[in-house]
Amino acid sequence: MSDDYDKYDLEMEKHVHSGHSGKQRSKKEASDHTNHHDPSGHSRKIVDKLKNTEAKKKQPAAK
Repeated sequence: MSDDYDKYDLEMEKHVHSGHSGKQRSKKEASDHTNHHDPSGHSRKIVDKLKNTEAKKKQPAAK
């Protein structure tokens, strides 16, 4: 008998929490805490590339 109730609880859990964008958030909270467009492009990639280039220039050439 308890198996029927467990199945019902699991089925209802899917329907009750669907559409909340995960983590029990409202739609407004989900939109507030999402990745936003960066107009400057891939700024993190560019900074990492520049840092790596500088680090390689400072290292002596190994032969």
